[in-house]
Amino acid sequence: MTEQTEITAKQRSFQYQIWLMLIIVFGVILAGFLMVPNTEEERQAMMERMGTTNQGDIVSPTVDMTALLGSLPQGEAPKWKVVVAGGQGCDQGCQDVLINSRQIHMLLGKSSGRLERVYLPSSADLDIIDIEELQAVHPYMLIHAVENEALKAVLQGSSADWDMRDTRYFVVTPDLQAVLFYTQQHDGGGLLEDLKHLLKYSPNR
Repeated sequence: MTEQTEITAKQRSFQYQIWLMLIIVFGVILAGFLMVPNTEEERQAMMERMGTTNQGDIVSPTVDMTALLGSLPQGEAPKWKVVVAGGQGCDQGCQDVLINSRQIHMLLGKSSGRLERVYLPSSADLDIIDIEELQAVHPYMLIHAVENEALKAVLQGSSADWDMRDTRYFVVTPDLQAVLFYTQQHDGGGLLEDLKHLLKYSPNR
């Protein structure tokens, strides 16, 4: 009788362990589904809650750049973008930024195909910028002239608003939302680390 009681107690203990394991497994799976961000904004918020820090400055509020970039050719899978803008006629500072962005793009390795570079020269400066030379030096970079006033209007009221005398980089999501910006004083390695982080945790669409 005692032996039978011990067996029954062991069986119940084993059943409790099985149920506990099942509850833990399904709980983790459910939590994973609930935590997956549906949009880039939700993903950014989740990363901030987790204590993730960016090397660049956050564009706050996020800026929609569809008005400037929406006419660019889009492939089947929209790409992240490093957008370069500002400067006086693509001066030496601008040239340095473009070269730096090219090197960063190359250093992304296998993830480089998920990113494209875009240069937004001012329409007023086209007569002093050698576009053909730029395209020869940067054959895979999209060049799309914009009005300075249009760019200012898009950035107005955000933390990325500036006088455009110097050249800046912007990180833009596949949905054409500017989320980070970098000045010429930022370390290029910081942009590279941020891009690696963003590409790692964003859906590969």
